[in-house]
Amino acid sequence: MTDLLLQERRDSVLWLTLNRPEVHNALNAALTHALTVALQKASQDEALRAVVLTGAGERSFCAGADLKESAGGMFQSENGANPIANVLRAIESCSKPVVARVNGAALAGGVGLVAACDLAIAADHAKFGLPELRVGLFPMMVAALLLERIPRRRLQAMAYLGETLSAAEAADCALIDRVAPAAGLDTATEEILTILKRNSPAAMRVGKAALQAMGALAPQDRLAFAERQIAELGKSEDAREGRAAFAEKRRPSWMT
Repeated sequence: MTDLLLQERRDSVLWLTLNRPEVHNALNAALTHALTVALQKASQDEALRAVVLTGAGERSFCAGADLKESAGGMFQSENGANPIANVLRAIESCSKPVVARVNGAALAGGVGLVAACDLAIAADHAKFGLPELRVGLFPMMVAALLLERIPRRRLQAMAYLGETLSAAEAADCALIDRVAPAAGLDTATEEILTILKRNSPAAMRVGKAALQAMGALAPQDRLAFAERQIAELGKSEDAREGRAAFAEKRRPSWMT
């Protein structure tokens, strides 16, 4: 049986590929479990610098939940946790930056995957849509993430009217960061990864966690929280090395 999730380690980057192209890389129970576990393990791997999430083939990144399995628990498991929500949590809580390489259409929960990632780059033919209302559902979990990503009016048009976004439109409303020709998608992804790998892994880890924490704080409490975080981060080995490298006009050699 073909692996539902392909995992390839390229130097210090883990590439995770949703591998169900025959059903547009839809998420079934086995795939969501495999993806959640892979992200959790990546978070604990000190040698990894980043994770790339993509889909097999050129047509689809991810079509969301596999509706053929919905009656079997794709929307709620025995303990009340939604499998796709668990994947979104695993992306957000991963200590490494997770980059969405959107190789094709992202629909429903596929849009949620993109929104949960720290950075996203899409092929110029990619489309983004929320068709859930057509099957008697609503993009609840996706909306929870998109409310912080895109204007509410655009979200409502996507959810209520089924309007799709082109890659260029998704970039204009900050759902994704960059658009590349399909033939140049890997090159553009590697450019992002090259920049990420130059940065301090310790500062990235602390910074990602801090952004998550600040999002849950009242606006008036965020600055005091950030003040404490930078004070602690400034004492780290990476901060000392970064300052020394800057003074000596050389590339830093990170300790962590």
